[in-house]
Amino acid sequence: MKNNITIKDVAREAGVSVATVSYVINERNDKRISDKTRKKVLQVINLLGYTPNQSAKALATSRSGMVALYVTPDFSTLKNAEQLHFINFLSSFLHEKNYDLIYLSDTYTEKFDHADAILCYDVSLEYFRQIGDNNFAPLIALDCMINDPLFFQVNSDYEKMAQQARAYFHSEDYALLLLETPNLERKEYLKPLFQNIVYIKDFADISALPNQNFLVVEQTLYDCFKDHTKVCYLPTLTTEKAEVLFSCMENAIKRIPIEEHNVLV
Repeated sequence: MKNNITIKDVAREAGVSVATVSYVINERNDKRISDKTRKKVLQVINLLGYTPNQSAKALATSRSGMVALYVTPDFSTLKNAEQLHFINFLSSFLHEKNYDLIYLSDTYTEKFDHADAILCYDVSLEYFRQIGDNNFAPLIALDCMINDPLFFQVNSDYEKMAQQARAYFHSEDYALLLLETPNLERKEYLKPLFQNIVYIKDFADISALPNQNFLVVEQTLYDCFKDHTKVCYLPTLTTEKAEVLFSCMENAIKRIPIEEHNVLV
């Protein structure tokens, strides 16, 4: 049972001594512990759901009612518009769930203790790891491929989208239009699913597009192409996806073991 996890279990899983775990928990600065070891111990504590004592357990089970959000650093006006659309949608959705959303600047990557969970939306793997290394709150990846079984990652089911697009265009050729992303893992994931993918950075890229069939999945690009007669719009941002994200977030907060970390909606 998870409630019976002891400090010895943490030490064994982290490959360190019980004393080292104790020093990390109590933030003993007088003991020389490497940053790598400290992060490893904290990750194992988070994974196992270990609470050192009753006071810590009470602290861990209390809720702030706040969710923190990181997004990728600015790319373009189009990307900023999509991020704003996402933030407005998510803020409204979480409000209905009695949570407040706080946006954290990409320059703020140090420890943030005031949120029940931290969401990372469309960020690079390196940026996600940097945030994870500096925080103890449950961390969830949204619309980016992290491929780490310690964390939930929630992405759109692009394979299903590809099937829907083929049916919509009656097997005619089409191009998937996407706003530029820093998440190289998602780019690699999409390559075998779509014959033609075009990443858009600015309005000049849109103007240079040929007249063909387009699959669009982001609201900002759809606003640019909604009058185009050859567009299939399959939004990546839906209430269904938000509900799945919220379920993953609640499981992470409650330290429920992850059975399937890669969730496709």
